[in-house]
Amino acid sequence: MLLPWFAPKALFNADTVAGTSARLPCTENTRVGLISRLKQWANSTKSSPIFWLSGMAGTGKSTVTYMLCECWLREHRLGASFFCSRDDEKARSHISIIPTISQQLLSLSKPFAKCIEGVPIEVIIPASAQHVQQLLVQPWSQATASQAKVQLRKTKPVVVVIDALDEIENDQGSELVKQLIQAISSFKGLCGLKFLITSRPHPRIVNECSSINQKAIYHIEDIDPKQASQDIQCFLNAELPDLSPEQLENITLDSRGLFIYASTIVRYLCPPNLVLSPNQKAKRLDMLKTPGHHATRANSQYDFLIDSLYKGILTEALLGVGQEVEVVKCVLYCVVTTRHPLQVSDLAPLVIDVTEEPDEIAVHNSLQLFYSVLYVSQCDKCIYTFRKSFADFILDPGCSPELANPARSYFGDRTHDCLGIMSKSLHFNICNIKLSFLLDEDDNNLPDQVATNIGSELRYACQYWAAHLISVHDPQDVQQLSTFCSLKVLFWMEAMNLLKLNCRLPLHLARIWALQVNNEIVTLLLNLYMAASQRLWASFIESPAVRSTPHLWISSLTTELALTSTSDSSALGKWQKHFPGLPSLKCRGIFDCVRSVAFSPNGVQIVSGSDDGTERIWDAATGNEVMKMEGHNHYVLSVAFSPNGAQIVSGSADTTVQIWDAATGNEVMKMEGHNHCVLSVAFSPNGAQIVSGSADKTVRIWDVATRNKVTKMEGHSDRVKSVALS
Repeated sequence: MLLPWFAPKALFNADTVAGTSARLPCTENTRVGLISRLKQWANSTKSSPIFWLSGMAGTGKSTVTYMLCECWLREHRLGASFFCSRDDEKARSHISIIPTISQQLLSLSKPFAKCIEGVPIEVIIPASAQHVQQLLVQPWSQATASQAKVQLRKTKPVVVVIDALDEIENDQGSELVKQLIQAISSFKGLCGLKFLITSRPHPRIVNECSSINQKAIYHIEDIDPKQASQDIQCFLNAELPDLSPEQLENITLDSRGLFIYASTIVRYLCPPNLVLSPNQKAKRLDMLKTPGHHATRANSQYDFLIDSLYKGILTEALLGVGQEVEVVKCVLYCVVTTRHPLQVSDLAPLVIDVTEEPDEIAVHNSLQLFYSVLYVSQCDKCIYTFRKSFADFILDPGCSPELANPARSYFGDRTHDCLGIMSKSLHFNICNIKLSFLLDEDDNNLPDQVATNIGSELRYACQYWAAHLISVHDPQDVQQLSTFCSLKVLFWMEAMNLLKLNCRLPLHLARIWALQVNNEIVTLLLNLYMAASQRLWASFIESPAVRSTPHLWISSLTTELALTSTSDSSALGKWQKHFPGLPSLKCRGIFDCVRSVAFSPNGVQIVSGSDDGTERIWDAATGNEVMKMEGHNHYVLSVAFSPNGAQIVSGSADTTVQIWDAATGNEVMKMEGHNHCVLSVAFSPNGAQIVSGSADKTVRIWDVATRNKVTKMEGHSDRVKSVALS
């Protein structure tokens, strides 16, 4: 039930292949005092339900929580874990946090699972403000209310761990803390459930956490400097046993209590698939201390220390690369600017000129140069940074302008790449869907078709082109975006629906970007395209048609074209030219439901019957109304022209069948006999007879010349909805 919003990569042990995960537990005998304090808090039924562990980047928060997760998992007390990460779309989304936590708790508590069953998930999920209350606190309280309170108080609480809350996008982490504190307070605590939350000291999170019991707040920076140095010394002894005590002491001093510095040094001195001798490691350490390797930013001692380390690592990595340096830099820029981690095969086409063939080997070789700051996961084969601070360093002009400026401009390159990939790959009915009457969920072959026809490269482009577009303002994007909007934007919507993704935000971002274009005519054109696209997408996803992707064309686009002006200069007018099978005109003037329409035999006119009780004749060439016929006193449910086009027959909910003169609009005759709605009427091929079907379960044949009923046919057990004469 909660699986569509479940974030598998947010689990603490999501990537457990040795040597590939950025998440690891503390080295044994480090952070002993802090871990002991957290265990005591977790074991107590009387302590605060929330513990906030705060610390600057690189102080070791995640390694502590990882070790505790392992411990509580062994004790069957880990209720759930959510390790926030901006590397993964769901792991950085506030909408995924509570559903992911609740999904894990389902397997731990049957009473909780039973309470969740009654929650209207389809209503609650879009309203993330209700998640904490409706999907977690309230059902947990209901579940524990049915259990013996005395027994629960004697049992050690279950712990939910939320790590790196500051990495949640749009600063929504602080809002989650606020909602959690308020919800728990309204229930006067949660029996048997506790929350361990870690984050950087983000101002908003600090403000919200100020109401937590002070005994349940800990700032890692408050650890005694001597103890912090001992912890790092212990870590280095375990990881670099072949270095001399003096060398280890120097690294410890350089680290200044910052674990991220020490761990990055370890990866730098221990490259994968290569064993360095103690002398080689010593030379690498000396290179990092070479003058010129220091960053210029000094927002804090932590920033300065890590920036200096990254600067040294990059200088060493790019040294001696020769003429391939641009490819190496492009790989680096691409990794830190992607909105979602990519595999090597997806990255390769994005780091070369469009005229060249992708070279995965070159990309892989480039990645190896940055082994201490980047890694390829063995689980999903995607490329990740060990720490988000590395991406921050690359993109900050204050740290390294020679890298930051081209890296930031790479956002613009990524926009070109994404639009180019979509323009090249998107087309009508991209997954070759055969049947429009089948719901997407009922098409067993559709998932395979989507995976085959919308690969990861195209999926990335579809999902993130607007995010890259809004990041920079490159005039070259104007023409490319205009071309995309003239047709491909429709195929993009089709692909997004097949991928179960929403177009609202990308269209909104693109429209904001278009308003900033320094050209009134271009701005107007792009704005018209975006507005039309937004209307079309809104009408599609807000209707049942969204469950069957072909109906983007059959229902939504057709309706939008019919309801909106489609002059050649309009956005819809340009779309219309590509779909000659869609309606080319619209007939206006009816203000109620149209129940039936029919062409005249020569195709010159159209007759319609509607709920306002009238029949109308329309000019098929212009869409103008020719005449209106009135006479029925209820809905007109069926209309038809005679074979020679001289007469029109209509069937109505007033139980009558009427014949009209198609030239004058006058009533020719009225035929009565049915005792319920007339649902269908038709002329015989020679025009001498009329057949009618009714909700009274009968079929009747009428003589046009005499108005008399020729015959009545009975036998149906329900309404007769359609009739015809041979």
